Amino acid sequence: MSKVLVDTIDTRSGTATMTIGSTNTSTIALKSGATLTNFPDNTPAFQCFRASNQTIAASTYVKIEFDTEDYDTDGCYNNTSGTVTLNGISTPSYSFAPNVAGKYLIGGAVNANTSTDFDAFIVAIFKNGTQVNRVINSNRHFDTAMTSFIVTANGTSDYFDIRGYTEQSGGSTLQATDTDSRLMWFCATKLIGT
Repeated sequence: MSKVLVDTIDTRSGTATMTIGSTNTSTIALKSGATLTNFPDNTPAFQCFRASNQTIAASTYVKIEFDTEDYDTDGCYNNTSGTVTLNGISTPSYSFAPNVAGKYLIGGAVNANTSTDFDAFIVAIFKNGTQVNRVINSNRHFDTAMTSFIVTANGTSDYFDIRGYTEQSGGSTLQATDTDSRLMWFCATKLIGT
């Protein structure tokens, strides 16, 4: 085995791509404890929660009003009741509008607290007002429905929100917290580029 000792490896003038290894390379090993630097961050990213209970009507998807941010790395989440422009993107209320194109992991939890069983309680992720995934809980009266999904965002106009749906007559009260933890939350992080 040979060893090359250098301080910097760079491409020659006029070349922008560097390849490490060849068709024979299957593993590139770093010494134990080595740190890789200058990699892109997994941002934008945010996490928010609902600070108080919310009541939703029956038989319709209702946007969950996640009003309190834990963090929002790039200011891409609108935690207010009106549409605002964030990073040049028109962002509806309680929506995440990432300003960088890529694949994002989005997750959310909604907690229903009712005195009687409901036929169906749904939590869903919506993109630009259209449902992209959902999780259904049924025949329960106190339960949290959680979902996560990988979505593609264009970085210029796409936005995402979490909505709840109940078939219970008169709607349902969503319980935001209990004495120990948050029961309703919404978060996202960038995974990779487009």
